[in-house]
Formats: sequence, structure tokens, C-alpha cells
Amino acid sequence: MSLVYVGFAPHPPIAVPQVGRGEEEKCRATLAGMDTLAKAVCDSGAEILLVVSPHAPSDGESLSFLESIDGRLEGDFSAFGAGDVRFSWETVPEIIGALRELGGRGVRARLDHGVMVPLYFLERAGWRGRLVVVAAPQVWADVTPRLWGERIAAMLEALPQRCGILASGDLSHRLKEEGPYGFHPSGPRFDELIVRGLQTEPDILGSLPEILVEEAGQCGYASLLLALGARKGACRVLSYEGPFGIGYLTAELYRSSPVAGYARACLCRYVEGSRGDETEIPGDPLLKTERSCFVTLYKEGDLRGCIGTIKPVRPSLADEIRHNAVAAAVQDSRFRPVEADELPLITVSVDVLGDLEVAEVAELDPYLYGVVVGSRGRTGLLLPRLAGVDTVAEQLAIARQKAGILPDEEDVEIWRFQVDRYFE
Repeated sequence: MSLVYVGFAPHPPIAVPQVGRGEEEKCRATLAGMDTLAKAVCDSGAEILLVVSPHAPSDGESLSFLESIDGRLEGDFSAFGAGDVRFSWETVPEIIGALRELGGRGVRARLDHGVMVPLYFLERAGWRGRLVVVAAPQVWADVTPRLWGERIAAMLEALPQRCGILASGDLSHRLKEEGPYGFHPSGPRFDELIVRGLQTEPDILGSLPEILVEEAGQCGYASLLLALGARKGACRVLSYEGPFGIGYLTAELYRSSPVAGYARACLCRYVEGSRGDETEIPGDPLLKTERSCFVTLYKEGDLRGCIGTIKPVRPSLADEIRHNAVAAAVQDSRFRPVEADELPLITVSVDVLGDLEVAEVAELDPYLYGVVVGSRGRTGLLLPRLAGVDTVAEQLAIARQKAGILPDEEDVEIWRFQVDRYFE
């Protein structure tokens, strides 16, 4: 797939040493998070980066993009007293043309700090690709930021190059009295919901109350929603802090994984009539380890099959994935077998299970932990972060039902486990 990475980055100019002149040390967590993000973009092999900035010129109602006469986008930090920090990046005419076909509007302008701050860290990490800059609409009519994200992702998938999306934005500007807009209780509440949502259930972030978003005084919400709409992934919060009364969040929203890609390859080979055990195994060392996993299939967002094991039963994770990918397609009794014409509509994820830990009910969390319940040789497992499972009670009830354990049975053992979830 062409879209290999999606991230979210803050854009405080003070984080750039030539601007901060020592003050950047007050946001060390952000500096570390930005370095981690920049390295991840480089490691992903992204040749093109589409940056979404809330400060790029826009009429507020349509998707705007920067275009240049000479094919390069330029800017500097002269407005922040560091004019010697300059940027000049080649843009991508084929993406500019595709954005225009999607209804986007071209604007000739210089790079803003919403783009240049992340670029500073990317350039320092060694990224040397090409750049496209868009401004997410702040007024939502029929086309929401999430829908723009879906459309942009589909456009990038048609390209042969490896592409990434980086959404730029700061969270609440109202975390402290001494902050730029003073303090408001909605400020820390908004930031808490965003960070918690990314760590648990990102899908809920599109339905935050409008009054909360407005009172928080943020500038990154639309950019974040656009990025989340581009690709469902295993979100990781890399850093969060608010040292100057502004919330700085750095997060990885999606990274293409050879683990999930291998599961799809095994699935496709089997469904199309080839031998699954002839599928080439990627070089990821994880695939050689002895781990248990679940392979989950979704068709247009709806569950289409899920099979796995609580403990490893095969020599390697690659063997577990190959078996479970095929089993999810043809052995899940809830669904008819997957057919070849469905494959383009199916997405695959792989949950690699951690060790089981004996747990009390108070130690469970349906967003952070999966759960296993057992009684008299019967066991039921439920993965974490499942849509519609929001409480421990719901999680335990479903796990009991899967195990055939009655609600009033008391002789029940409980284990919890964490998972690493991989997407294509």
C-alpha cells in the first residue's frame, strides 16, 4: 500500500532551538516525541509527505492546498526572530492535480509554522522527500475532516510512491492563567479526552461536544480528525505536555506493518487457490518468535472473521498468522467463507498477545487489556478496544458467554493481557 505512515505533531516555534534560545528545554517531552516521530517517518520509507496545517491559507469551508510557480514550497522563521532557518521543498504536481479534482483550491503562499516546525525535526532526522501542504477546513458542511481524510488516503493509494500524512496542530491554548488565552476548565478536559481517546478508542473523537471544542481554544482538532479518517491504525501517544499553557501532543496514528501485510498475503493466496505455506515471510524478527495471535478481518468496516489462540501452538508467529488468517476466512462459524471477489474490500489486523496475568475485576480496563475468563476447563477470550464494549461488565459478560459460563457461576478465574495490534 502507498500510504505507509500517519502521525500528529504539535508546532510550537519555541521548540526550534534558534527560536527558543534555551526556552525549548521547558518542553523536553515534546522534543523527544518529535524526534521519535521524525525517525519513524524516515524508517517508514515515505517518499512524499502530505502535511495538514491549521495555519495554511484557507477560506475555512473547502480544502485548500499550497501551490508554487517553480515547483518548490519555501519558508523561514524570520517572523520568530530566526530568519536563518529556511526551508525549500519540492512539491508533487500529480498530487496537486488530484487535490484539485477532489474540489480543493490552490493557494500560493509561503510555508507557515504549522508546517515548518515538524519539518525542522524531519530534516534533522534525515528526511529528504517531497512535500504537499493542505489546510483542513474549519467549517464543516457535507464534507467532514474525516471524509476528507478518507478521500486523500484513497488518492495517495493510487500512487506508486510510499506516502505519509502528518497532521499538525496544538491542543487547548487555555490550560493555564498565564497561557495565551487564559484558563478555562474545558481546556484540560478537551486535552484529556483527546489523549485518552487516542490511547483507547479513537473513533469517539469525532463526536466531542462543539461547545467543548470551542471553549478549549484549540487549533488541531480538524487536522487530527482528517488524519484519523485517512487510515485506522494502532495509535501511540509519543508525548503530551502543556508547559506554556498550550497542549502539545505528538502521536503515531498509523504505521504500515509487514506483520499484517503477511496475514493478508496468506489470506489472498489461500482464497485465490494458492498454497498459503509458500507465502514469503517478511524479515521482521517478530515473526520468528513464538507468540500467540488473533487475525481479524473487516469488510467495509464490519467484522468479517476473527480466529486466534490464547497461547502459541505453532513454532513461530509467522506460522500462527498463516494458520489464523486462513481460519478467519473459512472457519469462523459466524460467517460464510470469504470469496475472492471480497478481498479488495477486506482489511486485516493482527493482535499479538502478551503474557496472561491473573487479575481482579478492579484491575481490568476494556480499552487497555483483553480478558480471559475460565471455569472448569471452559475459557472465553475477548480482545481489548472493541467497538461497543465500553465497560468491564460488558467485557466480562461477553467473555463468559463465549466460554459457556452462566452469569451466576461464581467459581471463575480471570486473566488479563495486553496486545500489540498491527494494521496493513
